[in-house]
Amino acid sequence: METRLFPSIAYDNAKEALAYYEEVFGATAIHRLSPTAEQAVQMGIPESTDLDTVTVHATFNILGVEIQAGDSFGADTSATEKISLMISVNSEDPESMTAADAFYERLTESNEVTIVLPYEDQFWGGKLGQFKDKYGINWMLHAQPWSQF
Repeated sequence: METRLFPSIAYDNAKEALAYYEEVFGATAIHRLSPTAEQAVQMGIPESTDLDTVTVHATFNILGVEIQAGDSFGADTSATEKISLMISVNSEDPESMTAADAFYERLTESNEVTIVLPYEDQFWGGKLGQFKDKYGINWMLHAQPWSQF
């Protein structure tokens, strides 16, 4: 069986969130889809709405992990403490470790995230850090030898 899991996050304004992740997280491969006028009518979006500000679907990558996003269209966008998005890198790959270390440094220097747990060595032999973005989303950065899985 082949399956994949893609986190999908709803924002009050996904276009703004994508700009945040690009600036603060260094997000890449950003793709954003706005509705056509016909689709907006079908979705009940008021005619006066600037459709360039509306995001029906978007994707972006952080350290090679694809995340999907879109506007909430009025649904509750409150973050929960029940879920964290963990990005795991192979600590046996020097390129991955360099990228993870640079990513964490970028976050801390941005002053745009709250560091919950500094990214450092842990008792199990891996490296882990936890932080919260400006939308209240919990993230973890994890590095461990993938050969141990």
